[in-house]
Amino acid sequence: MKRLISLLLAAIVSLSIFTACGDTDALADVTTDVTENTISSVEEEIPEEDQLEDEEDAETSVYNDSAIVEAYKTGDSGSLSGDDIYVYQAACDAISEFYTEGMCDYEIILAAHDYITTHITYDMDEFNLIGSAKSESSTPFGALIYGEAICMGYTTTFQLMMDMLGVESIVVAGSSDGEAHAWNMVCVDDKWYHVDCTWDDYVPDYEGRMAFHTYFMVTDDTMALEHVWDMDSTPTADSEDYIYFFTNGLYAETTDDLKTILQASASEGELRAEVAIPLDDEVSTPFTTGMSIYAYWRIDLSTYSVIIYYFE
Repeated sequence: MKRLISLLLAAIVSLSIFTACGDTDALADVTTDVTENTISSVEEEIPEEDQLEDEEDAETSVYNDSAIVEAYKTGDSGSLSGDDIYVYQAACDAISEFYTEGMCDYEIILAAHDYITTHITYDMDEFNLIGSAKSESSTPFGALIYGEAICMGYTTTFQLMMDMLGVESIVVAGSSDGEAHAWNMVCVDDKWYHVDCTWDDYVPDYEGRMAFHTYFMVTDDTMALEHVWDMDSTPTADSEDYIYFFTNGLYAETTDDLKTILQASASEGELRAEVAIPLDDEVSTPFTTGMSIYAYWRIDLSTYSVIIYYFE
């Protein structure tokens, strides 16, 4: 279950004050085993009646993408039936928007992540008193057809895109904040990384919102700060080679570096900027000409901190 951090943030930043909004939170959904590409978590013992309920919920969350992937790779969708036809077409349409021939695996992963986090909204029915998220929201059908998902919907949609485009990826079923949660791991250059599209899609959503990358291509150490899973059953993710901020010139070791990054974002008309800084550095909000920062949000990770700045 995701705590509505960004709703609180929206209220805070409307006061036009500088503030640090605390730890990041995640969206979560009930699931156990998913498909052959899923790694199941080891959780504390659950009463039998709750296990049965969780198993029923998990069955509605599982999505088998094999027929769709085969249709995409062969170019023959004639054997598809039911919802698979609609998911296939929607997934093809989505891929046509972000994928171009010749993209490397990292570029595909980034483009799919950004598409998902900017085109899918969290199913807010999950926050009802009885937790009544739509059943389709745990599948690519809900994510791609209705544009709504809970964590398993984000995760299986990302997995579907990776399978269609030939990028090695798995689904990890674990927990966060005491609630079941799912995300992906991807392999690039023989090294594994975590990708959590759900945690990078904050609420409330708005038209033209930009993608966040706090939990994109991160290590086990970063994920383990607020995620729990059976590490013995997953590949080791200890490389920082493809950390988004490091590979995109968004790591500021000095105040001058920070000014340069923020001014570049503001000059392009952006409403916010993502920056990483050394973990132990004090939060800095430098004055820069032609730019007004009214709030920031800091997230401390394993070896660095991410700061999201908001511009007027």
